[in-house]
Amino acid sequence: MKKILMLLVFPVLLLASDISGTVKNSLDKTPLNDAIIKLIKIPENKIVQTVITENNGNYFISNVTSGVYQIEVSKPGFYKNILFDFKVEPLRNYDCNIYLLQKSNWRRGQGKRKNRREKSNDGSDYCFMIGSIEVKSHGEELIPEEAVTTRKISSGEIEHMQAASLGDVLNLIPGIEKTQNPGLSKQSKVGIRSVSLDGIDGALESFGTTIIVDNNEMSSAADADPSGRSGLDLRTIPADNIESVEVISGIPSAEYGNFSNGIIKVKTKSGYVQNKMKAKLNPDTKTTSYSGGYKLSNSSIDYHFNYGFSERDLREDGDEYHRLYGKLGYSKPFFNEKLKTRSNFTFTKILDSDAPVGIYKIRDYNEGYKTSGSFSFDYEKSENQHFKGFFNINLNRKKDFKERYLVEQVTIDSNTVVNYEGIELSDTTLVGYIGKKQIKGYGVSVNSNLKYNQIFSFGNHDHDFLFGINNKFESNIGNGLVLDHFWNYYGVYSTQRSYAYDEYDPMNQYSFFIQDKIRGKLFSRKYNLMIGLRYTAFNPKGIDFSKGFLDTQNGEFFCPRFNLQYFISDGLRFRIGAGTSAKAVSLAYLYKAPAYFKYTLNDSVVEEMQLQQNQDLQGYATTKYEASIDWSPNKIIGFSLTGYYTNSDNSPSSRTYPFGYTEKPDTINAARYSIYENLGWRHSYGIEYMIRTKRIRNLQFKMNITYRYSASGRKGTTYTDRADLDLGETNWYKPYSKWREKVIIDYQLNYISQRLGAWVTLEIQHIPFEHNKTEYHSVEYQREINGTDYTFHQGMSNWYDNELYDYGGRWMFNLRITKSLSRKTEFSLYINNLFDDRALWTNSFVAINRELNPEIYYGLEISSQW
Repeated sequence: MKKILMLLVFPVLLLASDISGTVKNSLDKTPLNDAIIKLIKIPENKIVQTVITENNGNYFISNVTSGVYQIEVSKPGFYKNILFDFKVEPLRNYDCNIYLLQKSNWRRGQGKRKNRREKSNDGSDYCFMIGSIEVKSHGEELIPEEAVTTRKISSGEIEHMQAASLGDVLNLIPGIEKTQNPGLSKQSKVGIRSVSLDGIDGALESFGTTIIVDNNEMSSAADADPSGRSGLDLRTIPADNIESVEVISGIPSAEYGNFSNGIIKVKTKSGYVQNKMKAKLNPDTKTTSYSGGYKLSNSSIDYHFNYGFSERDLREDGDEYHRLYGKLGYSKPFFNEKLKTRSNFTFTKILDSDAPVGIYKIRDYNEGYKTSGSFSFDYEKSENQHFKGFFNINLNRKKDFKERYLVEQVTIDSNTVVNYEGIELSDTTLVGYIGKKQIKGYGVSVNSNLKYNQIFSFGNHDHDFLFGINNKFESNIGNGLVLDHFWNYYGVYSTQRSYAYDEYDPMNQYSFFIQDKIRGKLFSRKYNLMIGLRYTAFNPKGIDFSKGFLDTQNGEFFCPRFNLQYFISDGLRFRIGAGTSAKAVSLAYLYKAPAYFKYTLNDSVVEEMQLQQNQDLQGYATTKYEASIDWSPNKIIGFSLTGYYTNSDNSPSSRTYPFGYTEKPDTINAARYSIYENLGWRHSYGIEYMIRTKRIRNLQFKMNITYRYSASGRKGTTYTDRADLDLGETNWYKPYSKWREKVIIDYQLNYISQRLGAWVTLEIQHIPFEHNKTEYHSVEYQREINGTDYTFHQGMSNWYDNELYDYGGRWMFNLRITKSLSRKTEFSLYINNLFDDRALWTNSFVAINRELNPEIYYGLEISSQW
């Protein structure tokens, strides 16, 4: 019998083949030992051989019979790589080198640590390359793993969509309306869980969103000009250098402060970065970038360069936006990698210009820059004890210039001599002139942060304890707004005047936080609990226990945070959370420029000045509640439902007063001024429903349904000097409020094939309805217009001001395709608004048309890595 078997097997072995090669690190090409290689027969899906690489990374698989196989390679600390449809023919030897991508958060000895915060590496995370784009499967969790509601975006997704800036990247977040095509032509701002970013309310929404780039909190709070009353322009943060983005819309850790809406955490590429060149092109924007790095004996240097160019109107010469960005990083460990340090330096130069257009000769340019330097360290005292520190300096150079032609009569008498465009004028009359204004100065921000983290077990519970302190200093220095008093940019009779940043005091923030994350079991079920407290003081002046803890000029806030995740089973979980956050007001809210009023008295021109500063304006707090249920009935599909409510009742809002109010509160005067006070209120709520499938035969489906509602207004009263007393109007009346609501449904179907080196994504966004309404709370009366009686309220200008605006429904289809051209080169194409549906909306009250969708748009990209 044995002889018969030998006679049957021996011919098969004679026809067998061998597979050999080397497993290497994809980044530095170093060989990897102890990597596990499995040879799996297809279609039986049966493991026929398993080998382990030697010290030089080599492996050898012998006696492989003909057929189709799958080669799966894994190693702790690296993403798994799989070679599909590997065809073996008789009597052939195959040389196959395999590359693995190292995980960024992996360190030696991690598998032995007691730190349960990080998932164990069991080789289940799968990652491969399409050209130079990393495609990771670990980001495809069916239901949220953490208690905090968070959305994560990987570098692969960013490159696949061809984002030019962080603002473009955030279009990948479900529930954000895609109203703007990728590019650099327009300002880009964001508000988390916002219904709209239009108007003053929208500016405050974006102002309340905190952007953190590599631990550096970036904000516009140091800007004393009007730009400081809204959020950052995200065009200044290039997308090509981003490794990952994390959007925290739920109740965040007590470690984070100075926000009212949410947090956007950006991690840029650092360490030993592989050389990569990238070029992007669309009808609006052209960008190119280069990244690379060097691995030294015990340290590494990385560098990143990016240039972006946007020509907004091809018919105009000089209507352009340029962005030049550079980053240099240095990483070095000490004490046998017990102490890790990181230094970063970034520089961003903006050249934003509008050429003179038409007879009004409008010109506008910005030639400022932003630069930042930071140092961070992570000291591992023991396996479960860490000290971390961060120090950063931000400098924002303001250099704006605006020019326009004003059609206004200017009379210069014979006793006056003025200089106009280098010519001395006297005893003449002009029918117009060119007005100019400049903004010159520096915004300075200094951040420091020190925290201690310890992980320990007590009983059957694991604790992740965190304590820290941080400080932030923000100031504006320089000339500020510069206007010609005679040839005023705002007009001959304008009350606008020059003001200097040097006259304004800086803003100081001091905070400390304490937090514990507890993991254990309750009623035989797993739970994760986070309890934290953050204390923040804005511009403290001393200690005063009668008022709280410190005597502050702009407020102190105790902000508790709470999150609980409870596991009914591994596939069914509940999450609840509540917390408060505090946001500092910017220098632009504190130091509004003075108001001026000109009038004639006894044949003389008199000008009065009224300060509009409110140096005691307080920061404002936001309270948020959230509840979620997450369910995954199997390993194929997952469902998640989240409801939230947010409330704030002390945000900054402008209130108008008549000149002379402080001396005589009942005065009525046509001259007015305004001051920011803590009178604003806002509440919002919404529901987020998510469906996500596992990748099946290279296909994955996602759907998100989002409903958002927000209402805002102001407490107190509004002043007018034009009250019609016969209609019952008063000089002080109740202000109006606004509310908006919207439903956004996002569908996504993506196809990824490693074998074909292709990634195709179809996105569909459907907005079934969007409503907007202004509610008036003042006196009501009837007014006849063209024979029809309409109901008016004081403060209304038109009969339809309090009508419901219904923007109808609309659809948008976006397509993205990425195809590898070689092992390290790929080409990408996107087409937005595939069917060029502009979603034309007609305002039925005034017969004005408006396109709610952008025009059909495309973009191309090619990148290569070596």
